Amino acid sequence: MIEIYIFISALAFLLLYFAVKKLTLNVDEKALIEPIKAELYPKFCDYIDQKIKELREDLENENFKLLDETKKSEFLEKLGDLNRELVFIQTMNLSKKNDSIWQSELFGFLKELENLILKYLEESEKISEDLRQDLMQEFRRLKNS
Repeated sequence: MIEIYIFISALAFLLLYFAVKKLTLNVDEKALIEPIKAELYPKFCDYIDQKIKELREDLENENFKLLDETKKSEFLEKLGDLNRELVFIQTMNLSKKNDSIWQSELFGFLKELENLILKYLEESEKISEDLRQDLMQEFRRLKNS
């Protein structure tokens, strides 16, 4: 009779051992993947920042024309405001690994940037479409690297 109890307890121990092992492997796998994901959004923010600087430089070098030339300083000021907002988003969400929070924040930010371009620049549809395509390609590249 004791042999049956020993056999059952040994079997229960083995089942428990393999269940815990499987669980820890899953946790370890997630821990390895998360740092990669955590770097994705800050790097993407850096790229967006670079594109905002390029937009500013293009305007100052007169590669873009404003709808109203008297509003150049206003447009540049709003670009600066967006730049500060991007830094804020990046700083506040740096420790968060939740994709949906990052995506929500960045979607709202990119919508603001697009609206600013549409409001102030000539050929704004083309500029915003080119920017959108460029950002999409960079995001995919960062995600796959």
